[in-house]
Amino acid sequence: MALRTDIQALRGLAVLLVVFHHAKFGLLNAGYLGVDIFFVISGYLITGMIKSGIEQGTFRFAEFYFRRAKRLLPAAYITFAVTALISLFLLNADELHDFGAQIVGAVTFTANIALWNQTGYFDGAATLKPLLHVWSLSIEEQYYLLLPTALVFIPQRFWKYGIMLLLLTSLALCMVLVQQKPSAVFYLLPTRAWELAIGSFAALLSIPHKGKTWIALQFAFWPSLATLFILPVIPLGTAHPGIDAFLVCLATAIVILRYHPDINSGMAPKALAKVGNFSYSLYLVHWPIFAFINNVYVGEPPLGVHISAVILALAIGFLLYRYVEVPTRHANVHISRGIIAATLGTSLLLAVTPGLLAAARVSEIDYAHVRRANVGFSMDCEYKQQFTPKPACQNTASPEILVWGDSFAMHSVPGIIATTDKGVMQATSSSCAPLLNLAAIDNAKYPRAFGEQCLSFNRSVYTYLAATPSIKTVVLSSPFASLLSASSGTDRVFSSLEIVDGKSVERVPSISGAVQAMLNTVAQVRALGKRVIIVAPPPVGNFDIGRCLERRANGQLTFGAANNCSIPVEEYHAKQVGVLDFLKQLEQQRVPVIYFDKILCSATACAAKLDGTFIYRDSQHLSYDGSRMLAEKMGLSARLQEAAR
Repeated sequence: MALRTDIQALRGLAVLLVVFHHAKFGLLNAGYLGVDIFFVISGYLITGMIKSGIEQGTFRFAEFYFRRAKRLLPAAYITFAVTALISLFLLNADELHDFGAQIVGAVTFTANIALWNQTGYFDGAATLKPLLHVWSLSIEEQYYLLLPTALVFIPQRFWKYGIMLLLLTSLALCMVLVQQKPSAVFYLLPTRAWELAIGSFAALLSIPHKGKTWIALQFAFWPSLATLFILPVIPLGTAHPGIDAFLVCLATAIVILRYHPDINSGMAPKALAKVGNFSYSLYLVHWPIFAFINNVYVGEPPLGVHISAVILALAIGFLLYRYVEVPTRHANVHISRGIIAATLGTSLLLAVTPGLLAAARVSEIDYAHVRRANVGFSMDCEYKQQFTPKPACQNTASPEILVWGDSFAMHSVPGIIATTDKGVMQATSSSCAPLLNLAAIDNAKYPRAFGEQCLSFNRSVYTYLAATPSIKTVVLSSPFASLLSASSGTDRVFSSLEIVDGKSVERVPSISGAVQAMLNTVAQVRALGKRVIIVAPPPVGNFDIGRCLERRANGQLTFGAANNCSIPVEEYHAKQVGVLDFLKQLEQQRVPVIYFDKILCSATACAAKLDGTFIYRDSQHLSYDGSRMLAEKMGLSARLQEAAR
């Protein structure tokens, strides 16, 4: 298939959208839509090549996959190898372990599955994973494995019907499940195949450059082109991939189909087309650069660093294209046993390298254990819907204290257990604040379906309290921030899911609404004869405190925080201004609140460790040891009893 300048320009646009989005320049809140453009282009080109080969009788599976490997693997393997070596110096042991799974996924074209398995609430931040971006390449390669077989064995007259069936089935799965299973929908082929199938279907169309269809394409072209530039800047705010991805994919297909040599010559921006020429290499190298910057900066890197990273990515991407991608693509090399053996050997070496690097890392302290997820009693206490008592989530048959909330309630449990002789029970669900008839949702990871589950969980906890007279004190804890404002400082937009007249209704979050919901919750629990107390979230800053502590302890390159990783009080107050106002209003209504900052903070800074103990495990959660130390230093058990009277 001859090189088309318009498609190269689309590639350039797509990769720049992704790169600038990752650079956090602020203008491209939905720059990730560039990946959706890539999917359509890939589906279009690969289907066109297979179609041409089959029609000419020259298509061979072995030759097809050899050409794909020759095109993709050299630049990818060099990127993976260099990334692995740099990772030894910049990643901690836990991150190296995750990186091992990522690189195995990368060389086996299953990175999307590996990364999907690393998307749990307690997994490491996605922005720290150097090979996060290869999920999309794995999606494409999986599609390439299935498509040729389908086109070879299905009669050509049924191709369009088959592709359309795949498109509609995958699209339906995506739209139905994006609210219930957002991570799976994002990462897995069954709910992404429709995007490539749109490109495939476009490749099978034969539209004469005259007639009604061609005229319709002319009218649709400019709105479609505008869509590709507008949606990444002004996102719809819907769950992704969803309506936004569909509009972008449809627009991309229209732009591609509208091609005519006499019309398009000179129209495609030359600069974008030139970037499109090395878009693959640029895509490969850009994210490891950003990920390594995110690793050494425990806070948000300055704008100048992001700009430098973009320039560096453009330079390295072009060099990789010029000196690796182009020569290997045009090299006079043919498939042979030696080539296959060398490819498999390189893949194996890359797959085992991270494990060897992790084994070489020696440390007197097991920081992965110190910073392990603080889930309280047990991971069994991470409820999804209905609360039912579990032996693993209580330390006596007749507990007197119930700790209710999300991960912040979880991290409070070790301290409560360590400082009281009363029986303790844990009722927790991540990201589900302990309020009746109100839950926080967003347009990304926590859609409406999650909110419904949260409401159901909290109602079941209340039902249990009503039926359990042994519970005397109820401890509530959560960060609460997502209930107070729609803004998150990122492309996530929060909403409140509220029960009104027996039905769940989405509302704009507000402090007053959250205060009223909490007062109603407290009143209902008190009506059962229980005492209620809130444990406030610990002081937080604009950086990952736990990572800062570990990197400083290991002597690793670290920017973005004080040498002792302390949190400036001004930063803490500015970041938590809404939460502190919310808690103050509750105190004014005689709801007792316990604060950790009384122990951690001086007039100027809040400590991140006490007596050599890491208080935090990440940017906001307490470690097991930190929870126990704070509880002991503040006499938490006595304060619980005193405050809850």
